[in-house]
Amino acid sequence: MKADLDTIALRRFFGRNWEVLLLILVLALQGLSANLLLLTSGDSTPYWLLNYSIAFLVYIRQAVGPVALSFLAGSTLICLFFPLKQRWRRLLVDTMFALVGLRLLSLFGVLNLMIFLPPSNRTLLFSQLLIFLPSLLLVWGWVYWRFDTYSVAVGRGRIFSSSTSGEKIPPPHDYFIASFTSLLTKTLDNFDGTTRVARMLIYIHGIMMWDIMALALSRAIALASV
Repeated sequence: MKADLDTIALRRFFGRNWEVLLLILVLALQGLSANLLLLTSGDSTPYWLLNYSIAFLVYIRQAVGPVALSFLAGSTLICLFFPLKQRWRRLLVDTMFALVGLRLLSLFGVLNLMIFLPPSNRTLLFSQLLIFLPSLLLVWGWVYWRFDTYSVAVGRGRIFSSSTSGEKIPPPHDYFIASFTSLLTKTLDNFDGTTRVARMLIYIHGIMMWDIMALALSRAIALASV
């Protein structure tokens, strides 16, 4: 009986806090990717844009990173262990994901510039891409879910449609399945946008995915040719 109660309590905990736990995982992946980037921060290349971009990211990480991470850590603890009104909890979680999204965009930009790194760093860039990819897919899965649920909450109905859910809001993992399906197909598993905003989100997601896959393929070819 006690084991059943513990199981129910654990399920409620994960059900209530899955977004926060997801954010922790994404932050860990982004931290690994950014730490690999620091290994190249002292390398000089003939490209001033690349040099300044890497130096700027390192500066932001050192100056703003501790403040942002402190906010994220404190907000995570509050969401996990303190009772909050649903409105304030929603605002806090959305703010945390907005910060994670900005960090994701900065890493995405620098990864594209890092194709100009010296050949000795090809393995490093390939490792970064492999770590960055799941972080990108997880964030996009959350973005799809959040936009869809927000649209329903304000009475506008769903902005995404899928062949498996109809008009009902599917469980969150369906949105992540749709995001990860983009690795294998360009159609996101019959996941379509019904509004201009939704279609734009899918389009931007597709651009980022094809960009990362092209970078990974180019690095794999470069490694094989060494």
